[in-house]
Amino acid sequence: MEVYVSQLLLFLLLFVRITSLVVVAPVLGHQGIPVQVKVAFGLFFSFVLYPVTAGDAPPVTTEFLPFVLLILHEAAAGILIGFATGLLFAGVRYAGELISLETGLSAASMFDPEAGKSTSVISELMYLMMLMVFLLLNGHHFVLEALYLSYTAIPIGGLTLSAAAFDEMLKLTGFIFIVAVKLAAPVMVAMFLISVALSILSRVMPQMNIFMVAFPLKIGAGFFAIMTAAPLLVFVFKKLLATFEANLLELIRVL
Repeated sequence: MEVYVSQLLLFLLLFVRITSLVVVAPVLGHQGIPVQVKVAFGLFFSFVLYPVTAGDAPPVTTEFLPFVLLILHEAAAGILIGFATGLLFAGVRYAGELISLETGLSAASMFDPEAGKSTSVISELMYLMMLMVFLLLNGHHFVLEALYLSYTAIPIGGLTLSAAAFDEMLKLTGFIFIVAVKLAAPVMVAMFLISVALSILSRVMPQMNIFMVAFPLKIGAGFFAIMTAAPLLVFVFKKLLATFEANLLELIRVL
């Protein structure tokens, strides 16, 4: 009987880490997905990973307080990995905010149920575009791979927040700005060139109402730059995703 109880407790610990990751990870953790579906995902992945991880798992205590601490450790490990995975899309959203600011569309906003606040339309467009690219590149498979590798690097109850882990987390956080600038670069360059051209035009033709020309011109040029640079954005996102995956795996190794 004690063996069955130990196996049940181990399965529960697997379920806690996996479900914590699913709740905050991109794609699977979207607010549009019902809670029942997320719990079902957690149960399914727990059943799949249990035969693989049970052999190398340390003995699970049956005492109440130590077991509660194990649950908290596992929940923290899942949330940390899922949160780190979502930092890539935080950079994508920030790229959309930069584009909106440059094109003058920052006032055009909509309520995003996932973020729980109003975001610009361009930011939501960039997020949905890169989310489709993420799925096409099997990024969701990488999330599951990172989950599996976490049990090799972070055994049950073995989460430690070392200095190296903080350094890797800071590196991933700084990666947000790299993603944002690289994805928004085509539009930002186009807007800079338009601003230079309009400034010269205002000197040549001072009687022209430059503000009436600038707003529609920047909006049209911004959408044109996004459409023409779409293949380049996909290529850049693919390279950024490879770098991000390497950084995330390094974070898991040092935890």
